[in-house]
Amino acid sequence: MRIKELIPWRIRYRLDRCLEERLRPTNTGLYKFLKFGRTNINTAKYWDKVWRTDTSDRDYQELFQLICDRIPAGSRVLDVGCGMGILARRLRETRGASVMALDFSAHACRALAAEGFETIVSKLPAIPVPDQSFDVAVCTEVLEHLDHPERTLTQMFRVVRRGGLVMCSAPDDALHPHRELEHQTAFTRQRFEQLMGTMGDNFEVIQGRVEQSDQPNFLLGILRRS
Repeated sequence: MRIKELIPWRIRYRLDRCLEERLRPTNTGLYKFLKFGRTNINTAKYWDKVWRTDTSDRDYQELFQLICDRIPAGSRVLDVGCGMGILARRLRETRGASVMALDFSAHACRALAAEGFETIVSKLPAIPVPDQSFDVAVCTEVLEHLDHPERTLTQMFRVVRRGGLVMCSAPDDALHPHRELEHQTAFTRQRFEQLMGTMGDNFEVIQGRVEQSDQPNFLLGILRRS
């Protein structure tokens, strides 16, 4: 029997309410540690389960179109944190891109390998490929899940050839960690530009919508490696 089950249900209820109403908004890391035993719930096991059962629409059409419009036809592309491969398929179908899909979910990578994609199972920031192996590296709606997003950005730059592109997106001051427990970082435009700027000045940031909204709710950073 777990220790929690020895506590009377009324006391458990009050403790849970206290965690949700007081601790979660003010100290999300401690809240997650007490509730889940870790401060970052993004594990390979967690995402294997998500991708086996997920039915939500993750086809971010405006975002993915912006990315496709910037990628030269026939490019060699690395999709970092590919998930179930909606963007990877679109790049292959619309741009004739040769796509390698990287994720730490073995389930996602197996599914994409069955469709003929090259895949790598790896936990970020590790990207186990040689320097300057790709024309483009893309990373959509992933950086906010990481404890140290700058380390992944550095690795993406390493594997892109000189003159190539690194493209990253994140929520625009939305889905903050206390509301979306998968998220570790909340990006404002200023904070996102600071992150992009760690790789140099040759970048732009575009605001847009991943779903119907009156306000922009994603940021897309486009960096060219000099």
